[in-house]
Amino acid sequence: MENDFLTNETLHQNYLNLKEILENGISRATVSDNLHEAKGILIEVQQHFRELKLQREAREELYNRLQESFQAINLKIEDEKFELELETLANYEELKHLMEKTPGIITPFNDSKDTWNNLIEIQALIKTKKLRREQREELLKLIQEAFTMIKMQRDEGRKKFENEAHENYTRLKELVDKGLKLAEETHEYKETREFLKKIQGEFKGIKMISEQREELYSRLQTAFDILGKRLDDFFRYKKKNWETKMNYTLSRFDADIFELQQAIVKEKEYLEELLDQMDILETSVREAGGKLALQARIVSLKHSIEQKTSQIYKLQIERTDLKARLEQ
Repeated sequence: MENDFLTNETLHQNYLNLKEILENGISRATVSDNLHEAKGILIEVQQHFRELKLQREAREELYNRLQESFQAINLKIEDEKFELELETLANYEELKHLMEKTPGIITPFNDSKDTWNNLIEIQALIKTKKLRREQREELLKLIQEAFTMIKMQRDEGRKKFENEAHENYTRLKELVDKGLKLAEETHEYKETREFLKKIQGEFKGIKMISEQREELYSRLQTAFDILGKRLDDFFRYKKKNWETKMNYTLSRFDADIFELQQAIVKEKEYLEELLDQMDILETSVREAGGKLALQARIVSLKHSIEQKTSQIYKLQIERTDLKARLEQ
């Protein structure tokens, strides 16, 4: 009888211990914000049912109480799953709609900086929004395909650009080389300058790698500089020759004026002699024929002096004008 009494007492104590563990577990599970963590607490409590011996009625009482808590938490978990399903579906539909409006994903492809940035923004949204794994994978796959398509298009565009740029470089290089050679050698300055300006116009709007463009444009500028220096030298030499010729002309004017002045002095001296002779003949009646001849010589001499004086005047005007041009 004592053993039976002790056994009943032990069973009752086990009941009290297990009930305390159960109530404590249910209390902890109830206040937990994490339903899966709460369920884990109840599972830990369930382990104690295996460790303690109880009367059948006591075990059923406590076990039913435990199952009620399990059912309550499972219902909340199902509600949470349903709400999560609704949220993930709404997020999926929202993102799918957003992607349908973005060029390069579902609508026709359009490579632009805005398109690339839009894809990055949508990709970031997909990573932050609540979605089922298969939904996330589907959306990310579409995004990745769009990125791949843009990269392929850009690679094709880059290759096309490089081919066109190479053709343009080769063509312009021949023109620039020709222009540089002409600038160094030709004496057709005006025609060469027009040719260089024509080459310069070829650079506008043409596709070319920036380094190659800078290389050719620098060489073209060198051609302009060489031609400009040669033109300056040419005009300087031409001006120097002209000044030399004009200074020689001034000297010739001075010499001609001096010679005419000297001739006028002699003719005037001779005219004085003739006039003196005329005065003598005027007093002689017999020298009528000689007088006429002398008069003719005097008239001719005066006319010669007038002509030479006129020549000196014209030469002095020309000399003044020429000197003014040289001093400009």
